[in-house]
Amino acid sequence: KIGSSRIARASPAQMYTVTLIHPTGTYTIDCPADTYILDKAEEEGIDLPYSCRAGACSTCAGKVTAGTVDQSDGSLLDDDQMAKGFCLTCVSYPTSDCTIETHKEEDLF
Repeated sequence: KIGSSRIARASPAQMYTVTLIHPTGTYTIDCPADTYILDKAEEEGIDLPYSCRAGACSTCAGKVTAGTVDQSDGSLLDDDQMAKGFCLTCVSYPTSDCTIETHKEEDLF
């Protein structure tokens, strides 16, 4: 008797609209739920600040003003900072359509 094989099919990642409020203007990108917002912005030619790309510094800090992100890969921000809407774009995945004010490192501390 020949057994049936199962083929795992990866479904495409959920896409979210991310609006970036940047000092030079407002940009909108379509970002997959499994892609860091900083990476997708760079792919789209949007220049955002970054340094470590590991969620351990504050160079890429932004502030979420609408929607939600998952930044569980980061280690720098505390619960109070995240509750105020701060995120690190290098380790933030969109979990809904969202709006993020970029270049917020100075406002973080």
